[in-house]
Amino acid sequence: MAGELLGGLPMKLAVACLLVGCVTTSEPASPTDPTDPTDPTDPTVAAGTYMVRTQVDLSVGAVLPETAYDLVVTLRSFSTAPAHTLFDLAEEAGVPAVGAIRDALPAVLESKLEDWIDAEIAQLEVGGIPVTQLAANIAASAEISLTTFAIDSELSVDGATATHTLKTLDLTPAGLDATFQLDALPTNVVSASATCGSSSGTVTLGDHTYAIAYGAYVWQALDARMVAEHGGTLRETLGAAVSCPTIATSIANKCVLGACVGHRTELIEVCERGLDEVIERVCDKFIAQKFDALRFAAGTATLVDADQDARAEHLDNGMWTAEINAGQGLRSVPATFTARQ
Repeated sequence: MAGELLGGLPMKLAVACLLVGCVTTSEPASPTDPTDPTDPTDPTVAAGTYMVRTQVDLSVGAVLPETAYDLVVTLRSFSTAPAHTLFDLAEEAGVPAVGAIRDALPAVLESKLEDWIDAEIAQLEVGGIPVTQLAANIAASAEISLTTFAIDSELSVDGATATHTLKTLDLTPAGLDATFQLDALPTNVVSASATCGSSSGTVTLGDHTYAIAYGAYVWQALDARMVAEHGGTLRETLGAAVSCPTIATSIANKCVLGACVGHRTELIEVCERGLDEVIERVCDKFIAQKFDALRFAAGTATLVDADQDARAEHLDNGMWTAEINAGQGLRSVPATFTARQ
């Protein structure tokens, strides 16, 4: 009997090991990694006031109702065909001098008129730059200015709520050395409230919306660049360079087979009003580019708690789910942000 008991012991032990082996042979669980941003036990929260830097990319998707090229089409037209542009714009503006000149001139003079004016303008320079090239350069700068921008703002977090106030529009990312305080225009809506939550090393911000007269700021920046580089606004610079009275005098004295152009007064009017229209049309198109809604539907960022006091000093790798309505409904745009206390 004892032998049977002893003989059966190994079998019983083997069965017992099989029954409990999943417990007795498993490795102990690894402790939670305190540096893991997804750690559900991470107590870090966003709290206090943060200075936020947001960068928005307008070059992706059809955000603006008009392309940047369309906004500056009159400048480009002037840069390639100045006389034709001046006459056409003056005529569209209802300047009677256009009809007076065309009705009075014989065909042999009218056919040469625009070429003569173009030749006069081709000799003009601003700071060593041909005036037509300057117009093309300004058009190119204006197009680039509508590709990206940055906003500096203040985010105040109090528990589950946050107040996010836009402070400064920075056009430096688009190549314009200009910043604007966003409380300068009464049409801007620059402060909004949002929900705020911190969990697993991440802060989440809720839906909030602003309104910004974006195009007006861009136009101010373009004009300010002209003043800084050439001493006058775009219209003042072109007007001084073209000198309509000088050109009108030269053209009025052009003759073919004893017939002369004359009409100096009318030529001056066409030139001046044409230049007005070149600039005013571009200006009007820019000012019309308003962000009726700059919407941050949601925002997420990594909480950085350097001093381990459970309050994040930095918000890094921030991503906005952003949309802009520039007159044709909300359109998605890429937007990123960082924040520092």
